[in-house]
Amino acid sequence: MIRSMMLVCALGAVSAVGCVATGDAADETATAQATGSGALFDCKNVASISVVQCVGTLANVNLLNINVKDVSVLSGDQIKVLDDDLNNLNIGDINILNGNNVLNIVKSTVLSDFLNKFNIDVTKNDIDVCALVGICV
Repeated sequence: MIRSMMLVCALGAVSAVGCVATGDAADETATAQATGSGALFDCKNVASISVVQCVGTLANVNLLNINVKDVSVLSGDQIKVLDDDLNNLNIGDINILNGNNVLNIVKSTVLSDFLNKFNIDVTKNDIDVCALVGICV
């Protein structure tokens, strides 16, 4: 119980930490090749590090950073589908105090889009979903 409360406080208190390794993120000068228009999530292609990256909020997790590694550039339509699916996530009756539950739902949604809607072969190991405090699944 105390641990969950600490996680919630920590997630709300920190403002921005990503999941990209420091070597990849250093001097990042990539420009977005396609940008979604999601109200809560915004996804884009980051060509210099072969990543599709989404940033957004869901439930009690104020900032999520999603990186799909080693994938080709998505089209504008694919970016919109990913944005829309993330923005329409239904977390239902899960314990939202457990940040890992939220992160796992986001990861499953992204994996499903790549495999089923985009027909792009990725594994769960290619997808990093991180919360503000550096907790990643």
